[in-house]
This record gives sequence, structure tokens and C-alpha cells, in this order.
Amino acid sequence: MNKIGSFALLILILFNACNVQKRQARRLVKKTYDERPILPEIKEVLNSVFELDYLSYKSKCDYKDANNSQSFTMNLRMKRDSLVWISVTALGFEVARVLLNADSVKIISRLQKKYYCYGYDYIKKLSGTALTLAQIQNLLTANLLFLPEKYVNTDQPLKFKATDGYIESTIKLDDQSKIMELVLQHLVEQASAEVIYSNYKKIDKQHFPNKVDISIVTPKQQISLLMDNSSISTENIDAFPFEISEKYDKGN
Repeated sequence: MNKIGSFALLILILFNACNVQKRQARRLVKKTYDERPILPEIKEVLNSVFELDYLSYKSKCDYKDANNSQSFTMNLRMKRDSLVWISVTALGFEVARVLLNADSVKIISRLQKKYYCYGYDYIKKLSGTALTLAQIQNLLTANLLFLPEKYVNTDQPLKFKATDGYIESTIKLDDQSKIMELVLQHLVEQASAEVIYSNYKKIDKQHFPNKVDISIVTPKQQISLLMDNSSISTENIDAFPFEISEKYDKGN
């Protein structure tokens, strides 16, 4: 797959880098949890979870790694626990389209005139990680990735951490219980990811981050992606178009 087409999978790379386990990040919704104690501050985070049935927005992106920098635009559409649809454009032309559902990741590369179909077992093969669609949606909407009862206090106010297996997650909150910073650290491997959420705006009485700054460090690569979000809507979405031309070859 060419470089531009692979940009649309950067959200998956975040999880690849840190080996987040499937059981750690079921979708968080405003509901009653089990009887294990949850810190009052984490309960407030749950009360401000960005809930969606549908979500669409545009994101102007700046990508950098050791050998490349690129600006492009992603148009994203989501259906809760069901679909994530991404269209990647550069210089006014669509260069890639991605569709994630609960079972597969499909990519169309316009530049190569090829398409790719992967099961989540492909991502697991790359990273040793079983991913879920809910994890990706939680990341994009600034929701908790770990189970709420796992978080404990740190020596800093409004900063909390949770550990599961070899993964440690640290979050920093603002005074309105919004997540401002998320750090994932593998306690054995030299891999970490930092996500900074800022410029929150009210959308349907909920807060959504207009800026998402992702930094990933592994022994093999350093990656950054800055997302500047706009045109955010929670209106129903009727279409997630993903038609593969008969002229395109299968790339994998």
C-alpha cells in the first residue's frame, strides 16, 4: 500500500504501538456499572462521555514521521459500535477510502487502483493485539479506553492511572472532567503513545475535541498526527458508500 493510503490506518497504529487488549476497552456509555468501587472523579468522566448514534466530521491532518511529512484531509463518519468510514483527500482529490466494521478493515487506494481487505486478525498479527471498533471510536471521541474501576489516584490532582497486564494508561482531566491527555505506556516494551485533546466545543450539549494531537514512539518509528476537527454533526447518516471498481486489483 502506498504512503498516502496508509495514513488512513494511523488510528489503528496507535493501538498497535501499545498492545491495548480487547477486554480493556469495551464501549463506555452512561449506565450503571458493577459494584466494584469507581473513583468519584472517574464517575464524573463517565457522566460526560460523548455518546453517539451517528457522528460525522472533517479533520485537517498534519502527519510526520522520520522520513516524511504530509498534509491531508479526512472526512469521517461513524455509526456506534458498527462502522467507521474514512475518506482521505489531498490536493482536492480522494486518494483513499477506508471502511471499518466489527469484522474487517477495507481500504481503497485511488492512486494505486487497488483495494485491500483485512480481518482484524491481520492487525493482531502485526501487533499481537485484538482490536475492536469501539476502541477506535472511544479514542476519536475522547472517551476512556480502560474499564473505569481500574483507575486509581496519582500524586497529582486530576491525574489518574490504570494498569492491566503490561499496559499502563494515564489520563489527565480538566476541571470539567474532560480528558485532556491520554498516555499509554507498555511496561516491558519500549512503546508509548500520547494523545492530547484540546479546543473542546459543545455539540448537542456534549463536549467534543476540535483538536487531537497523537504522538507514537516505538523502537522502530516515531509518528505524529495532528487532527483539526470541524463540521461536527450527530445527525443520522444514511450512507457509508464503499464501492470497489471492477478495474481495481486486489492488493493483498
